[in-house]
Amino acid sequence: MKNMIIFGDAQNMKELKDNSIHLVVTSPPYFNAPFDYPDLFSSYDEFLTLIGNVAKEIKRVLDKGRIATLVVDDTLIKGKKYPVVADGTKIFMDEGFRYREKIV
Repeated sequence: MKNMIIFGDAQNMKELKDNSIHLVVTSPPYFNAPFDYPDLFSSYDEFLTLIGNVAKEIKRVLDKGRIATLVVDDTLIKGKKYPVVADGTKIFMDEGFRYREKIV
């Protein structure tokens, strides 16, 4: 077995073969969270596109029947709440993942 740490972008994990990973834990930057990532994304749609790209790439590298986790929370910015959990879950399900559980 080989272990490695790769610093890169989860939207393109070219170092990894198809169906070669058994567990994914991903914690993308929270959409423009004022405490850590203000103005990181130009729009919520840009953020959701990133989540979609990551979901597609995770689906490629994850072995059949294995688990991917998405560590996210809804984000409140200037009084507006963004449904990151619901939107991220839907994006992953649209990519072919089966929803299993929300862990709080």
